[in-house]
Amino acid sequence: MKRNTLHYVAFDIETCPLPQESYSKQQHARLAKEMHLRRKREPDVVEEAIIQQKAASLHPLLGWIVCISVQRAVDNPFQPNPPHSYLAPTPDDERDMLERFWHDVQQFVDRRERICWITFNGKRFDVPFLLARTLHHGLAPVQCDLLDTYPYNQYPHCDLSKLFEGINLGLADLCALLNVSNPKEYGDGNQVQHMLETEGIEAVRRYCEADVEATMQCFARLLPLLPPACQPRG
Repeated sequence: MKRNTLHYVAFDIETCPLPQESYSKQQHARLAKEMHLRRKREPDVVEEAIIQQKAASLHPLLGWIVCISVQRAVDNPFQPNPPHSYLAPTPDDERDMLERFWHDVQQFVDRRERICWITFNGKRFDVPFLLARTLHHGLAPVQCDLLDTYPYNQYPHCDLSKLFEGINLGLADLCALLNVSNPKEYGDGNQVQHMLETEGIEAVRRYCEADVEATMQCFARLLPLLPPACQPRG
């Protein structure tokens, strides 16, 4: 690999609620609080099961990571490699999945590769959730630039949701704005548990990989807004 190569790595996770029969007293208490907050945020959602599923999926004490997907491009985000995923079909598989993911990240760190990490809402959700679940299993996260969650930096971690602060813009909205194929044709984050139960882990993988592909494509189209450190190498 040539010197000063810049690796663009789009990153996304999907989560599911942990089985409630395994919940501790503290987890039940946290679930009740999260459901109360969710009802206030989404008063039009009346189905208790939907509120519970959302509340549990979005809190690392109550949910687990089912899939981590990444897509890498070398020097040119318009020409990425195929996405790659790390899978945990059950909560018991999560620790091994996280070990594999961090092992691969460590290889990049050891080679001193330059990476621009790319997420959508990763600084607010994906990275904190990943860190919490990693520590839950007694693992040590690799010290890398993915962990930079300062909201106003766009390098070395570019969170596309921060580029339009103050505008309610989801990933599907951004794709429509930039003429990128909508990844939500494979479902959405609220359906991950249903996908896993009815179609299996491969359905979750397809959905997560569609998200990282869309994230990479949006990033490439947004390059004129980004600092010089994010720009493709000549």
